[in-house]
Amino acid sequence: MNDDLNCNHGCIHNVSIFKNLSINEKVQIMDRAITKKYQKGEMIFSTLDSAANLWVINQGKVKLTKISPEGKEQIIRILYKGEFLGELSLFSDEKMTTNAFALENSEICVIRGKDIINLIHSKPDIAVKFLESYTKRIKEAEAMIENIGIYDIEQRIIKTLLEELTPNNDEITLPFSKSDFASIIGTTRETLSRKLAKFQDLGIIKLKGQRQIIILDKNQLENILYK
Repeated sequence: MNDDLNCNHGCIHNVSIFKNLSINEKVQIMDRAITKKYQKGEMIFSTLDSAANLWVINQGKVKLTKISPEGKEQIIRILYKGEFLGELSLFSDEKMTTNAFALENSEICVIRGKDIINLIHSKPDIAVKFLESYTKRIKEAEAMIENIGIYDIEQRIIKTLLEELTPNNDEITLPFSKSDFASIIGTTRETLSRKLAKFQDLGIIKLKGQRQIIILDKNQLENILYK
């Protein structure tokens, strides 16, 4: 991992909360930021860390996880280029509430919490942007709880597949591994594999490689989801 490099000024342009800043204000922030590079699978931070920083994804993908008392990993969110993490630590002295890992080789811009707080004092509308982000994430957490509480495993698999579909394209390339897929929906990889194999035997989907899935009968998937 390489630390303390000059962070690419383009990183901040990807983040919605900084959209309305002037070019000069953006440059001031990024001149004081650093960039860190992580290899696939490398930990970015853990629940033992207490550093108050904003971590902005410039390249790659990151997963946020929690570990149950039984040692089982639960993926809370997957974040992509332009998204950020660690913001909850900016306004308290508490340690991180999640672990963060690079899902692929990633470049992260790290902005000091002190700089963010100063920015909020001078630009109160930035605080509103943070609140909007919190609201979005609360809704995502509520949706995750709802999925686990309302839908069975087959329905949760189907719901995730349908969410990954794009218009006029019946082939899905999963943005995460089968293990991460299983963690997201609250099951084991073995159970996920059995269910996908069942759907393939029924002629509903076709598995292609490790991450490609072709939807052969979307109507049948929707019938199972909404049964």
